[in-house]
Amino acid sequence: MNPGYHSKALLRLIGIVLGGLGLGFVVTKGLLVSIDHWYEMNKAQSESDLTQAFAIALAIQVLCFIAGGWLGDWLVRKWLKK
Repeated sequence: MNPGYHSKALLRLIGIVLGGLGLGFVVTKGLLVSIDHWYEMNKAQSESDLTQAFAIALAIQVLCFIAGGWLGDWLVRKWLKK
């Protein structure tokens, strides 16, 4: 096994975690909080509407974490090839 393999794997893992958390944070704070506040004040008519909106926001966050992890891994792999 290549001695640098473990450090590269650790860097990729860190890139995945930071990418997922970073994109998730940006989308949550920049987009979902604004939409959630607007929806709660203007469109929601019952607790059921808010529960459904929360579930949709949670699904969007999960997708952002996955996409951010993929993006972080891709960036680290590009950086390591240099």
